[in-house]
Amino acid sequence: MQLLWLGLLLSVAISGISGGPTLLQSSEVLQVQTNHEAKIICEIRSAQTAQAVYWFRQLRPFGANNPYQFLAHSNSKIPSAREEGNGSQRFLVSGEPYRSTLRLLKMEPSDSGVYICAIIPGPQLVFGKGTLVNVVDVLPTTVKPTKKTTPRRRICNTKPSDVTQQNGTHCNILPLSLLVGCATVLLISLIVIIRLNYLWNLARHHFVKQLHR
Repeated sequence: MQLLWLGLLLSVAISGISGGPTLLQSSEVLQVQTNHEAKIICEIRSAQTAQAVYWFRQLRPFGANNPYQFLAHSNSKIPSAREEGNGSQRFLVSGEPYRSTLRLLKMEPSDSGVYICAIIPGPQLVFGKGTLVNVVDVLPTTVKPTKKTTPRRRICNTKPSDVTQQNGTHCNILPLSLLVGCATVLLISLIVIIRLNYLWNLARHHFVKQLHR
């Protein structure tokens, strides 16, 4: 008898820990352009068997006066579709084990709202968190941040034709410094030559005077 009660307690504890099935929708918010298609996926988690999935939507304005509308349902074997308006298929639902996909075709701004999936595993319905779908004529564009560019330093070429074409200060300083350096070397050489010539003449004059003595 004690073993029987222990088994019952363990089964209740395990069922309480595992919980019931949950639904996971692929997106929380979708931005869709007019006349384009949107796709929402509903996955069934922690379910013992495959379940039929029911799709609903609530259009704007949200509130108790605007209840959820039934769109379509699917199971793992039989895909289903619903026709609306002028006879064209606006909602297509495909089902597979533990997964259902809702395709919204040729969407219009009036289709904006919350789309939600649900299953009936027991006495109560289990709902997903819902997907907010916004249908707009033009999708918003994200502005790319501007990159800060640093100016590149000019590199002077060794070719005379390229040097004459450069207008930067770095390129003008190089030939000027070369000219100044050459002029300085020539001036020093000239001074040395003059000094040596003077000393040579002075020595020769002194030598001639010594001979006449």
